[in-house]
Amino acid sequence: MKKIVFLLIAAVIWVSACQKIKSIANINFKIPFSQSVSVPDVAGYPSGAVLPAGGLNLPFPPVTVATNTQQYFDQYHASSKNLIAADLNDADIMITAPPGQNFNFLDSIQIFVSSETVPEILIAYLFDVPKGVTKINLVVVPGQDLKRYVVKDSITMRLKAHVNALPFAGTELQTEGAFHVTANPL
Repeated sequence: MKKIVFLLIAAVIWVSACQKIKSIANINFKIPFSQSVSVPDVAGYPSGAVLPAGGLNLPFPPVTVATNTQQYFDQYHASSKNLIAADLNDADIMITAPPGQNFNFLDSIQIFVSSETVPEILIAYLFDVPKGVTKINLVVVPGQDLKRYVVKDSITMRLKAHVNALPFAGTELQTEGAFHVTANPL
């Protein structure tokens, strides 16, 4: 009877130790993304036109972004089967053209992500965009499980913006950020 109890305790300790060792092997890495997008024209409102009180929503088209996930899994000797967690680490938007343009035209902005088989969700936003700046750091939506998105070869990102004025013609935005990924190569 003592042997059975001892073996049972030893087995529990062994399983617990194996789980602990496996969790120690977890690796964390970032998968960066970058997308460039032109601020779209608003039908019926030429550049410099006065907008109605309360502003307008800007209709940004969706943009396909390569994730290059497999490259990072290969680099860290892991695979998508061993993916434990993925979330958004950070996201920034900056104005790259024309010179002199700042975010004074922008009230709020949101970034959505989707894929062919996974529905669109909000991953980052900024309400009350500061004036006079050319780069903004977005607030990451906490608790978004992005595993189903980062394992795809590409994802679709879409910006949703509310403007109080129209920016200069030819305004270009660069969205950059990184997904934080936890995987286990074992």
